[in-house]
Amino acid sequence: MRRNVGVVSRSCATQRMATLLATALFVPFVGLAGCGRCVGEAGGRPEGIILIVVDTLRRDFVSIYGSAIPTPNIDRLARNGVVFQNAVANFHSTTMSMAAIFSGRTPSIESGDRTKTLEWNSFASCGMSRFSTPGSDDACVPRRMDTLAEALRGAGYWTMGVTSNKLLFRPYGYDQGFDDWVEIAADVPDGDIARAAKLRTAVAVNKGVEEVLARRPRDRFFLYIHYVDVHDWILRGRTYEEGVTAFDPHLGEMLDSLERQGLLENALVVFTADHGEMLVEHHLSFETKRHYGNPSLEPLLRVPLIVSPPGHENPLAMVRSQDVKNLILRRVGLEPDPPADLDREEILVTEQLYQTYRKGQWKSIWDRSKDEPFLFDLATDPDEWHDVASAHPEIVAAHLRRLEDLTVELSAPESHRRELDEEDLGRLRALGYLDEGESGAGGAGAVQRPVP
Repeated sequence: MRRNVGVVSRSCATQRMATLLATALFVPFVGLAGCGRCVGEAGGRPEGIILIVVDTLRRDFVSIYGSAIPTPNIDRLARNGVVFQNAVANFHSTTMSMAAIFSGRTPSIESGDRTKTLEWNSFASCGMSRFSTPGSDDACVPRRMDTLAEALRGAGYWTMGVTSNKLLFRPYGYDQGFDDWVEIAADVPDGDIARAAKLRTAVAVNKGVEEVLARRPRDRFFLYIHYVDVHDWILRGRTYEEGVTAFDPHLGEMLDSLERQGLLENALVVFTADHGEMLVEHHLSFETKRHYGNPSLEPLLRVPLIVSPPGHENPLAMVRSQDVKNLILRRVGLEPDPPADLDREEILVTEQLYQTYRKGQWKSIWDRSKDEPFLFDLATDPDEWHDVASAHPEIVAAHLRRLEDLTVELSAPESHRRELDEEDLGRLRALGYLDEGESGAGGAGAVQRPVP
């Protein structure tokens, strides 16, 4: 069922968090095991599961993480929850990060050759095209994948999704497994950015949430909510900080409504972001703009993750986007997916121009056109200002060997290459990734940049 509904300085906060984050870098992903029957420490299977995603929300702009920016309604979820200090997005755009959350798999646009990737289009932009069947399954999230919504629907949950990000609209495949799927401002022409920004607000999302909840046939439900207000901070004439503070009261209104209906009782609430945002123009030799990546520096990848009520999770454990699915499945008492793609301490970000690999505290960034990587020790340099590649050739060599293996293991065949169609281009323009009339030729490197 588908329905349409019409920079502030952070240096102090960064310093306060540095010690804790440095510790977290050394903690392996062991904290999500064995939650068994519990919602919290003592409850049974949750009646409600609520996944809240705030598009483009940086972790260091949330007060529970040490920011001076007040976000009381986000903090409210942490009062009876676990606050993960080392949650990491899989990618700098919604398509891949949400595909990872829903599927539990690592996104990739690898072709098998480290110097080139699959073309950036609606088929490859979720990073899951290696799971598709050429010619018969061309959804961005392939139909043969087992999604979080499908698993929960199979366990008896009525599944509902309300999204305001146009890249998550049909027919990309994100609605797979949802009984009720609402796309906010779906009737706005793809090129009308200004009108879309006025309509895809938290107010409209909250209204959509009320409508799907009113239609649900039973109390056991899974509700996915995707807000895009922070993403639209420039389109709405705000600073990024203003975008965050303007959104927070609307989250409170939604939580108040759920509480009045008794839907937060015996419910599991997971709050996170799909990715972060860059707010400086230059970083070392990189020119950085918004969330267009190439390469993916830490402000793009560090995201908040709050899970309420608490279970047996380790708050210092590294939790990647693809780990969220198993976190929820364990809390519901369902069998989690077997480990796949990467080891627990590994992160891979696969982009048109760069490959980024991290294991534990060490993060390397590789230009696809040359083997001269940047290497960062995130334990001592969490803001990535000091390239230490020349001082640690053994780490660089180990990363390169692993990247060479992953380039092949996570690759899709040549048959998955194709050009962006007009619908793809329109959606990219609607979210500010392309100028009006621009073709997007040249792959992701050409389209992942802001409109002036």
